[in-house]
Amino acid sequence: MAGVRLAVASAVCAALLSHAASAQDRTDLVIAVQTNPDTLEPMREFSNVGMRVAYNIAETLIDRDFHNDHALIPGLATDWERVDDRTIDFTLREDVTCHNGEPLTAEDVAFSFGPERFLSEDAPGRPIGQILLGDLEAPEVLDTHRVRIRSRVPDPLLEVRMATYTSQIVCRDAYLEAADWDDWSLGVVATGPYRIAEFVPGDAIRIERFDGYWGEPAPVDSITFRVVPELSTRIAGLIAGEFDIITEVTPDQLAEIDAADGLTTVGGPIRNIRLLVFDSMGNSALEDPRVRQALNLAIDRQLIVDTLFHGRTEVPRGMQFSGYGDMFIEDWPMPAYDPDRARALLAEAGYDGAPVTLRTVGTYYTAEMDTSRAVVNMWQEVGVNAQLAVVENWTQVYEDNEARNVQNTSSTGFLNDPAGHLWRIFSPRDRFQVRGFWHNDDFNEIGPVLVETFDRAERRALFRRMMEVFEQDPPGAVLFAAPIFYGVRSDIDWQPYDHEYMGLRAGNLTVN
Repeated sequence: MAGVRLAVASAVCAALLSHAASAQDRTDLVIAVQTNPDTLEPMREFSNVGMRVAYNIAETLIDRDFHNDHALIPGLATDWERVDDRTIDFTLREDVTCHNGEPLTAEDVAFSFGPERFLSEDAPGRPIGQILLGDLEAPEVLDTHRVRIRSRVPDPLLEVRMATYTSQIVCRDAYLEAADWDDWSLGVVATGPYRIAEFVPGDAIRIERFDGYWGEPAPVDSITFRVVPELSTRIAGLIAGEFDIITEVTPDQLAEIDAADGLTTVGGPIRNIRLLVFDSMGNSALEDPRVRQALNLAIDRQLIVDTLFHGRTEVPRGMQFSGYGDMFIEDWPMPAYDPDRARALLAEAGYDGAPVTLRTVGTYYTAEMDTSRAVVNMWQEVGVNAQLAVVENWTQVYEDNEARNVQNTSSTGFLNDPAGHLWRIFSPRDRFQVRGFWHNDDFNEIGPVLVETFDRAERRALFRRMMEVFEQDPPGAVLFAAPIFYGVRSDIDWQPYDHEYMGLRAGNLTVN
């Protein structure tokens, strides 16, 4: 049966490609991507490529206006009321239908954050879900369309948490009818303007317009996210008319696409910082913070931005975003480039030439391979025995062996707040402390206080202390604001968000 399913799915995808290449008035779009997620369950697939698709099939209680500085706006909830420093009551829309035809109620919301999927210690979604959702209690159903969400601790960010990736609401009955977590993860049933039509892991995901959607209908009939690993093949397919949009275009290829008849490019920096993470506890050469400080000082970030990215992104002012509002530390210094100081720190630390390996897949992030090579060369220039290890997939990147010294990663500003960025990625709950890359007692003491404090001045002071720890005992190196560039057919009017989400809903996508 599985073989038949894959064969049918491949035939469907091939037919879509043929149609996209020939139809003049098509509403079946094909997006060529560098890779697809393994699943579409947001509490399982915590990845850039997962976010790209999932936003179009599932929704949150509170939505964000991505064209208005991520302002919070009604989503599945028409309104909400802060009851106290731990509690919010939500009133749901009464006309929302799940992809399986059932009405959405407060029971579905409570289930989404409940013990079966998330809340219990052995729930399959807990490891990922708690990274952004914090310390929730079991939701309380007040009536058919009213639900109370409560945190175990004071939480000034509870509203924002209900507008983030892992807070997407799923439909209870469909979840319980799935054979198991794996089966559910390939066929998530939610309430968005598109539903999952076909999921062929490693090949393609097709989503189609959901006619029962409560809001403005999806602007196209279907969208296929087709895996095309090689950028040159994606560009050739775009020029030939096989693809309507392509992702992860490197800056050096933008001019070629813009010069082609009927094509254009869009995109730029998103609220995500590309960084490196140091395995300071698994490689003795990285135990001394002075060595890690030296690795930071040896990187000429502006040179990388100017040359590899043609100036189309920027170096951030440390591990933060200007979108933080009054939590943004404006006077924080830019990351320094000082190779002489780097050499001096290596000498002070007694660095003995032990190898330092940067492990990368090379194709996941925009210009990842070129960036990785540039960083390794810069480390070699200051006397580090730096090496580059290119592996085939992320499973190999995460393997626990002697070569996990440095890894490429990125961090999204999910909550528009340090608690959802610097604290999230390096907290004891997230993978780098969990897997023994880094530990700092001061950092771990500051974080919980930052998360629970409502006083903005105090929170700002705590964040500054956290940034100081990041500089003095660095768990990693900030590189630049991650950009995403797309090639697009000119008859498609689409404006990318400053986020990994590809907003393909009504109001943000039109095919002329």
